[in-house]
Amino acid sequence: MRYLAYAIGIVLRLSGVLLVLTACVLWIRGRPNAEIMFIAGAACFLSGVLFKRASWLKRCSRCREKVERDASRCRHCGFDFPATSGESLSEPFYK
Repeated sequence: MRYLAYAIGIVLRLSGVLLVLTACVLWIRGRPNAEIMFIAGAACFLSGVLFKRASWLKRCSRCREKVERDASRCRHCGFDFPATSGESLSEPFYK
């Protein structure tokens, strides 16, 4: 479900950017209803940002793949995530 929310967020942000660019082109050419398309594009972009924040994915620090935020181990490379932030600060960085 989180991957679906992440994908929806990306699609909404991309469509929002495309709608805003199209509205700018229409506004330059003097076409009516460019403001409505601009508002719709901004709304799509903002909802995409909210969907992406709701996805709760993080990147693995070793392989840079996306995994669930509450995962204790990366399913791609097997990297063990630290349990707490204090534990991560106490680990040496030169492993």
